[in-house]
Amino acid sequence: MGSEMCIRDSALTAGGFIASAGLESYYSHGFMTAGANGGAVHSAVQNSTLAFVRASLENFVSSTLPYVHAGYKLAEEGIDAPGADLAGTLHTLAVLDWRYHTLVLNHVARRASTIQGMAILSLYSRSFAAPLTSPGSERSARASELIAALRAAIRRGGAQLGSGALSLQDNAMAGHLCVCAGVFSAAAGLSLDRALRLQLFLQARNLMSCSIRLNTLGPYVAHQLLMFELRAMVHELLTKYSTRAGHALCTQARARATALASPEASSNSVAASASAPPETPTPAPAPPSPAPSSWDWDWDDDEPAAPLDMPATCWPLGEIVQARHDQLHSRLFNS
Repeated sequence: MGSEMCIRDSALTAGGFIASAGLESYYSHGFMTAGANGGAVHSAVQNSTLAFVRASLENFVSSTLPYVHAGYKLAEEGIDAPGADLAGTLHTLAVLDWRYHTLVLNHVARRASTIQGMAILSLYSRSFAAPLTSPGSERSARASELIAALRAAIRRGGAQLGSGALSLQDNAMAGHLCVCAGVFSAAAGLSLDRALRLQLFLQARNLMSCSIRLNTLGPYVAHQLLMFELRAMVHELLTKYSTRAGHALCTQARARATALASPEASSNSVAASASAPPETPTPAPAPPSPAPSSWDWDWDDDEPAAPLDMPATCWPLGEIVQARHDQLHSRLFNS
């Protein structure tokens, strides 16, 4: 609980103040005031801000929270499992991090995520790790060792990406916030439920802070929304979150890391397949002629959608406006 209270403290910054998650671009492109006239503009801006926050948080839960979940579980295994291989944990986290890198579709979001990822790991090393004058437990030492290795991997990854690399080598990482936040939470000793709730709350709080600085909301209204509207929204979205996505990411990251760690196995399988006699392809049967109404869907429109088993972006407009952030004439935020 003590670690969580420290992380919630707005005075303990971890780089979130630089990013608006697309809110600044959304406002500057006129989406908040579209169709409003005269005295209705202020009310329209407030309502549009709340609508933006809801859409942004829904997208965060769908696309990013599973990576926080997976980063937490992989780091927890590397820290707590007896005899765990630190290099193997680092390799698996690098695979997970690169997978998120390919999910993010625009350079603005990638830039903000990697800046904050490195910042939150630096925060752990400087504020949450046991001091040299008072060494902590063996778990604390392993957590600090993992964090130090991750920071070194991110520095290598930043150098490779800065030189134009299209992929990363030698366990280098881009260092995205979601993966680093999961590792941070596991190292700080938070439970998984608290870690997920904390990251969603911090995302909501950062959006309210951005709204105040953009003057789309006043400070009193923003705190009132955070106290009532957003607290209920965070609880609602967490109840809809499917843990299957996080578990699936863990499984796939482990499998991919194992495959990459044993290139001999894959080369042998390739050689075996190359030496095998070619098989005569069996012609595929002709597809049946479609019925006149085969384009119609056969499910009920009112049936609730099943939770996704894998992360997915569910708000394309947010991606588009965030990608246009660098084209704004003047900017307060990095993203």
